[in-house]
Amino acid sequence: MDWIGAILENIREMECPCCGARLASCAVKGITAEADALVVRLACGVCGENSVAVVKRDGAADREPITRDDVLDAHEFLKGWHGPVRDLISAA
Repeated sequence: MDWIGAILENIREMECPCCGARLASCAVKGITAEADALVVRLACGVCGENSVAVVKRDGAADREPITRDDVLDAHEFLKGWHGPVRDLISAA
């Protein structure tokens, strides 16, 4: 399956966090690609709200899924972040 096929397969049943519409017909834009996952921006076709999703690639090693608490922790961290984005994503 190609990368866009993997994304569409994974988001087919997802709902927009803002309006609850199905994201099956959303706009998809790639943000980054890792060895085992893709990070994409999804724009709801109904309300236009943007979301970010991590889509696991086929054959990727099994790992713990990201939880709602992980997302909330990241949100709280980013709310207080005042540095450049490159400092967040640079290799450690």
